[in-house]
Amino acid sequence: MSTDANFKSKDFAVRAQKKILGQFSSRKAAKVFINENLATLLDLLYQLMKSHTQDKKVAEKFVKNIIKLSIKIGVLAQNDQFSQDEIRIANRFAEMFRNTAMTIASFIEVDFSYDRNVLIKTVNDCESQLKLLVKNHLTEKSVSRLQSVASHLRDPALLDAAFKKGTPQNEIMIQMVNEINKAIENGDL
Repeated sequence: MSTDANFKSKDFAVRAQKKILGQFSSRKAAKVFINENLATLLDLLYQLMKSHTQDKKVAEKFVKNIIKLSIKIGVLAQNDQFSQDEIRIANRFAEMFRNTAMTIASFIEVDFSYDRNVLIKTVNDCESQLKLLVKNHLTEKSVSRLQSVASHLRDPALLDAAFKKGTPQNEIMIQMVNEINKAIENGDL
């Protein structure tokens, strides 16, 4: 047992895991930690962002931020770092995220159903839930990563291009919806 009352081995281990796993933020490294379907979704998100921004670095940073946040939240969950209230928040987020995925799928599959404001509100709600979940566990830098990801996802120009038939972004979205449907069927979302 440590003689320093401020040092806790478990806390240090969690911080070390978050730091080490945070280094595995490439799409290829992420495939080690997630299934093929979710890896394909990340690749398609990268393609969507790259197609929209015409900037490889922005697209890479976007996906890396998603991977880093996912890994860090996963480490916290695996190490039972969330309170009962935070577990309820996480469950609420998971439900919202799944509903968002199903909404995106319906917007692609049902003509003239796209509603940008619905998606922007949903992204805002998901961001708020995740902020509540991680505010006591992650650094400001990690929270800013979350804000950056949400900002990209609620970009009206991106959303409009992604749901406008015939655009390169829409072609990518159609592929994403196929993967979303697989993930829902497999219980991954």
